[in-house]
Amino acid sequence: MNESTSDKLLTSPQNPWVKDLVKLRKDGNERRARGRFFLEGRKGVEAALSSPNARIHELIVCEKYPGADAALVEQARRKNIRIVEVSKDVFKKLADVESPQGLAAVVEIPEWELAQILASPNALVVAACGVQDPGNLGTLIRSCEAAGAAGLVTLEGSADPFNAKVVRATAAGLLSLPLVRLDRGRFLHEANAQGLLLVAAVAREGTPYREFDWSRRPLALCIGSEGEGLPHEVESACTERVSIPLRGSAESLNAAVAASILLFAAQA
Repeated sequence: MNESTSDKLLTSPQNPWVKDLVKLRKDGNERRARGRFFLEGRKGVEAALSSPNARIHELIVCEKYPGADAALVEQARRKNIRIVEVSKDVFKKLADVESPQGLAAVVEIPEWELAQILASPNALVVAACGVQDPGNLGTLIRSCEAAGAAGLVTLEGSADPFNAKVVRATAAGLLSLPLVRLDRGRFLHEANAQGLLLVAAVAREGTPYREFDWSRRPLALCIGSEGEGLPHEVESACTERVSIPLRGSAESLNAAVAASILLFAAQA
């Protein structure tokens, strides 16, 4: 990414550094190529500054907004993090929300391997297999973190965990939960090599989740999209199926809601 050319207030939305940062926020391929993501908002920045897992490359601040907390800026300065002060017009261009808070950061994407996650005792992981909606993926990340899951694997067809909407929805959870992005073939190969029990979450005809033996570990709970369910390749590789009995007329639950129920059942 280009560096800003001056330590003075950056006022031009057409500055190459600004354009590069907008591209980073919008483009998943750009994020993966650079190994960085854009984190916006006071809560997220505060979490990143406090997290031992977060490496912040630069802090972007606009004092014209109420969320530009001077104490957080000073904390970043003490950590020798590069601070870029920008005008309101520049921050508006960078921001992904209608009411910006005036604080953002460029953060390194943590690198994890599936073997590292499965090294946790009694590892429980979730495999997101086509969870396309960023809001659902954000909810899933928060539930994994809250339930004490060892990590989350996202397969092709799922939203990018470092999409701006997912980042806003997860804040600290995104920084503390190990995340791995794999294609289906590699995931299934590594799952077999690591002795991972694959459990498919299905709308019907699975073992009722209260009757399922969740004690077998390591275990991966495979969650598909709400509309399409699990990809055939993944579902056929699962040796167990589990369902949440429904009493009303709904055909299925929201994918993130169903995963949350199953996660807490698995950890009970």
